[in-house]
Amino acid sequence: MHCLISGGTGLIGRLFCQRWLERGNTVTVLSRTPDKVRDLCGESASACRDPSEVNQPVNIVVNLAGAPISRRWTERYRTEIRSSRLETTEKLVRWTLSQRDKPTYFLSGSAIGYYGNRGGELLKENSAPGGGFAAQLCRDWEAATTPLHHSGVKVGIIRTAIVLSMRGGALPQMLPPFRLGLGGPMGSGEHWMSWIHEEDEVGLMLHAIDNQLSGPFNGSAPEPVTNNSFARILAKELHRPAVFRSPAWALKMAFGEMADELLLASDRVEPCMALETGYTFQFPTLEQALSDLLKGDGAATKASA
Repeated sequence: MHCLISGGTGLIGRLFCQRWLERGNTVTVLSRTPDKVRDLCGESASACRDPSEVNQPVNIVVNLAGAPISRRWTERYRTEIRSSRLETTEKLVRWTLSQRDKPTYFLSGSAIGYYGNRGGELLKENSAPGGGFAAQLCRDWEAATTPLHHSGVKVGIIRTAIVLSMRGGALPQMLPPFRLGLGGPMGSGEHWMSWIHEEDEVGLMLHAIDNQLSGPFNGSAPEPVTNNSFARILAKELHRPAVFRSPAWALKMAFGEMADELLLASDRVEPCMALETGYTFQFPTLEQALSDLLKGDGAATKASA
């Protein structure tokens, strides 16, 4: 099968391309820097600047493009966050609809920010959306796929939680203070964190493609934790304490609105669709995920103490 992917040079996109190619499939990466695609996504990957350049039938479209959201949201950057997602999605939707032989499946990105800050409420795919910039962004991002719904193309939308990886994302940013014994919870630490190991994120994407999952589904591990628990488990894996709490006021001063909606927001998400359709998580618990990602790290830290 041939897949056209946007966001293929990003954290998840690169791993998806690798696993997709390992299956004996082909991939074309939509990129503004096509010369770098083979270095990032594998020698077998093709690249294009525009979908119109694709010269073979496309069976699957994967849409992951979007500017990083984990930085301070200035007005200018909020515009970039929105346009990088919505414009790319709309472009891919228009291209898909224009094809005589349409792709059979369109997998589009979203995030658990869709649910907003919900305290301890257990959030399933049919839970109502929340409020705030991130929630509205996700609603609009998902809505951009609406024109496909009557085209015969099945649409799946993955609402991704915090992706744990050593290649990028949140975890490498957390590690330096924790390795020094200066890590700890954020704010009260009572807010829920939903997360997923990078291999399960890609595994779930492949599961969605294989099973043509329709509608939104949560890309999160089945055991979310509070921020207090996350800090404790990470520190334990590194053989360090977790006693230095980051005050909420300091996070808000440093990151503004992003701190309230991402760092301190509470999202207790359940991956109902994944479990109901038979996906088996490789790393269902945070202990298993961090143990895999930090292989050798904790032992090395302990030895150097």
